[in-house]
Amino acid sequence: MRKKTKTRVKQIIFILVCACFGFVLGITIGKAGVTTPKIIIYSFSVVLFYIMHIFIHEAGHGFFGSLTGHKMLSYRIFSFMWLWQEDGKIVFRRLKVPGTLGQCLMSPPKFQDENYPYRLYIMGGVLANLFSSLLIGLLFIPSSVFAVLFVLAGLFIAITNAIPMGFNDGMTYKIASSSPEQQYLLYLQMEVNSRLTKGQTYQEMPEEYLRTVPAIPERTYFNDYQIFLQIGLAFDKQDWDDFRNKLEDLWKERENLISLYQTELKKELLFALCLQDPQNPRIPDLWEDKIVKASLKQSLMGNRRIEAAYYYFIANDKQKAVSLLNKGISLKEKAPNLGDSKMELRTINYLLDIMGPDLEKDI
Repeated sequence: MRKKTKTRVKQIIFILVCACFGFVLGITIGKAGVTTPKIIIYSFSVVLFYIMHIFIHEAGHGFFGSLTGHKMLSYRIFSFMWLWQEDGKIVFRRLKVPGTLGQCLMSPPKFQDENYPYRLYIMGGVLANLFSSLLIGLLFIPSSVFAVLFVLAGLFIAITNAIPMGFNDGMTYKIASSSPEQQYLLYLQMEVNSRLTKGQTYQEMPEEYLRTVPAIPERTYFNDYQIFLQIGLAFDKQDWDDFRNKLEDLWKERENLISLYQTELKKELLFALCLQDPQNPRIPDLWEDKIVKASLKQSLMGNRRIEAAYYYFIANDKQKAVSLLNKGISLKEKAPNLGDSKMELRTINYLLDIMGPDLEKDI
């Protein structure tokens, strides 16, 4: 009950912030003289400045993160993603992450003396929006309406990211500041992502990364992330009993997960049930889930694997299943995560072995 009340309060605050910005925006445009051409131009400008501030926000994470020893891994705006490779090359990929308009991921410095310098990195985006808005405001306000619109867009992104909501920057900062355990879990997310991006699989990572960290002062989506790491290890080992058991345990807690994790849980449980329990009554609901359907549309190896398992074990369409697995293999070279692609390729070949030794496959 207390958690629901907090959520509602944050939703109300968010609505009030949006209303305030809308009110100021309306006054600004109104003072400039309301004509149809101007309304079109100003409306377009607001959208353009909003997108510009997304670029600025993510660049801010990168800039301020570098000041505390972080190294660039990836920079994403919408579904357009650039990856920094170990040989110094920057390659382009496509990846859409629900609930985010952009993301700047970095490799963290070593975790020393129970300390991870996360503050500037996490809040760097907000700082960049504020600094750029302040600069433009000082230089051009009140003479330029466009400057006012730029500042409003920047302040809107800064405030809505700074107020702890969902899994935004403010919430990440708040959780990491709540205890040394949560701070370590944030570091763990950054470090594991770095290792996966560079090609390591879960079996190749230090065992301590998979040891459960106590939920102090309370369970957060940082703790849930570590559970997904443990599920990932079972997947990497192809220990399907352990894989399903861990998913089933998490399924009981699904209502407490953030939306992104709920979707991933549904997808992987769908795969596990198709593989081990094709008569399970939850399969039709999971397969028809609108959010799952939307997520499966992304061109990712894991999505083709899940679809193939459904068509082979449930729909009895072997030809469709094999076609999907081959499509999954073809996505390997452009996968946004090298370590993940290695694990997916092994599992795809495992499924091809099940479907028949005479099937053509790539190894």
